[in-house]
Amino acid sequence: MTEAPWIRFEGERFRDELTNFKMAHHPFKTHPFFARLEKGEVPLPVVRAWAKQFYPWLASVPIAMAERFANCSWEPENDRYRRMILDQLIEEAGDPKGKAPGHPELWLRFCEGLGLSREEVQSAPLLPSTMVAIDDFLYTNRVNSFYVSAAGSSEPPNVELCARLLPAFRTHYKVAESHLEYYTLHVVADVEHSEWIGQIVAGFASTPAIRKQMWDQMLRGFSIHALLVDGATAANGDGAAPSKAK
Repeated sequence: MTEAPWIRFEGERFRDELTNFKMAHHPFKTHPFFARLEKGEVPLPVVRAWAKQFYPWLASVPIAMAERFANCSWEPENDRYRRMILDQLIEEAGDPKGKAPGHPELWLRFCEGLGLSREEVQSAPLLPSTMVAIDDFLYTNRVNSFYVSAAGSSEPPNVELCARLLPAFRTHYKVAESHLEYYTLHVVADVEHSEWIGQIVAGFASTPAIRKQMWDQMLRGFSIHALLVDGATAANGDGAAPSKAK
């Protein structure tokens, strides 16, 4: 019987195994909603409903990054990891001096490209599934070591997803290029963020116990993202089958 990856591998080898599994099994890759969205098969009202529920999730990401940053202790050996997390936090939240918009703002602009007003998005009631996903995301970043929570990050598969969905929004949903900056940015920015996540995971994947925590956090991230999509689509009558937890 083959040993589990957190037993067989460590350091960079474990990082590679974790990333490869994530790329193959993350809901961004496997969920039928995204496959249908790529083909233009999701009705526009359902796309809008999903976009409205994804906004509060994105708005919570800078807070989660702040929790992760707070869990990266002051020791000099952690300096470069703190800089990585801080850089991502600022990009997610937006430059405090107003030089670059945060990702929640870019998503609001995308929603406007779908025909939604930002007031409509910001005032949309949160589904119970969205509340649970956000609460769990914030909780795991608060209580886990920064390197464990980093292992659950979705940046690597998000690069591929954004590259897949960009043509779909341009062609099938007629979203103007001026409203697609969220997607064009993530095709580039999340490549660097993925490298940083990989460095953090490889640097701390030193024991089977830590590696098991990292693996479990990755699977927990899968469930959170599946829950976000399943809740939004089910509540709006979309016929796609729900995703299966891996």
